Amino acid sequence: MTKLRRKTAAVLCTAVLGAGAGCSSAHATVPAEFCKVSVEKDSLAPLIPNGSSIKQKYTAAEAQPGASCTLRVDGHQVLFVDIVRWDRAPDPVDWNKVGSPYKHAAQRPVSFPGYASIGSDHAIIQAKCNTHTAYMSFAVYFSGDRVEDTPLGYKKLLRFINDFVPRETDKFGCTKN
Repeated sequence: MTKLRRKTAAVLCTAVLGAGAGCSSAHATVPAEFCKVSVEKDSLAPLIPNGSSIKQKYTAAEAQPGASCTLRVDGHQVLFVDIVRWDRAPDPVDWNKVGSPYKHAAQRPVSFPGYASIGSDHAIIQAKCNTHTAYMSFAVYFSGDRVEDTPLGYKKLLRFINDFVPRETDKFGCTKN
């Protein structure tokens, strides 16, 4: 009977330890900057899944002002942003159709001068500069388990965009805050 009790105790201990390990989650520290601009923790934190390491990569554009930025958590890409500053007037865009290839994407009002089509995991943005002959374009790709694939899932990405885009337009001399 003692062998049976030991085996039962060992199985129970293994199950309890395994369940405890499965329930634990490491919370990666939310960075104070993304793409070489400060960001509010409240706008970036909802995009970052549980994990132990966050890595960022910033690549400056070579042909014209702009950059590409990637944020990875435990090796998985969570956020990718492609930014370009254009020193010309923007081409006409039908903002109601820009997001049509993406689920739940639609033209959304933003906190800065410009236009945006934002869905739960993707955004195309055109931010106006202080002159009529310049603007900045942003393509934002959000992936991972924090994406809410629902009609209201865009709100998480919109909060980040409203915080991030004005800071980038200022950094590239497009606007002055």
